[in-house]
Amino acid sequence: MNLRHMRRSALVVPAILILGIAGCGSNDADLPASVPTPGLSPQSASTGADLPDEDADPTENVPTSPEIEETPLQPAPTPPEDNSSPSPDPGSSFSGTLGPVSKQSGSGTFLSVTDIRVGEHDGYTRIVVDLAGQGNQPGYDIRYVDAAYAGGSGDPIAVSGDAILAFNVTGWGYPFDTGVDPYSGPKTIGGPGSGSVAEIEVGTFNEGVAQMFVGVRGGQREFTAMTLTNPPRVVLDISD
Repeated sequence: MNLRHMRRSALVVPAILILGIAGCGSNDADLPASVPTPGLSPQSASTGADLPDEDADPTENVPTSPEIEETPLQPAPTPPEDNSSPSPDPGSSFSGTLGPVSKQSGSGTFLSVTDIRVGEHDGYTRIVVDLAGQGNQPGYDIRYVDAAYAGGSGDPIAVSGDAILAFNVTGWGYPFDTGVDPYSGPKTIGGPGSGSVAEIEVGTFNEGVAQMFVGVRGGQREFTAMTLTNPPRVVLDISD
């Protein structure tokens, strides 16, 4: 019995050794793929970091970029408003009125007439009354009249032309109020050789008014008026 048992044991041991040697020499392709431990994520062999799950949604758990708030476009700055009084646009039709027109002078304004100028432009003739003294807000009263008369005395004044435009500048003052010498220029100022103004007749300067009369060629024509400052001036444009 013992001898038989020993023979059987001797046969079993070599068989086990042969099986073990055969298993060590098998190809890697025949081995099953590694199965990850349940509950743990597969890891990279090189870094040990968790590998992504192939069945997972690729967009899941992907950090989103913070939303960038769009800044609304700011409107272009508006250019500052030009409060100056432009001249009529050369080449365009003159737009004016047959009057009458008036503007009240400012309080505390006492101005002397220092010069009266006239010149022809493209489409209109301009008359400028230069002033100086106290205050900076002259006024005016401009209207067509049938005849010209001197203020105060009522004496008639002859004016050349086909129509007479009375041009009164208000805010005028005596030299002791203005501190400026009074106007000493000619009483008759001829207009340009062509254009609407035939001549200017200077009337009286009295009671806050500097009186002038404009002889207009071709009958009544439209006109515009404005005041300017630094130095103070009154401007009269008459359509040609």
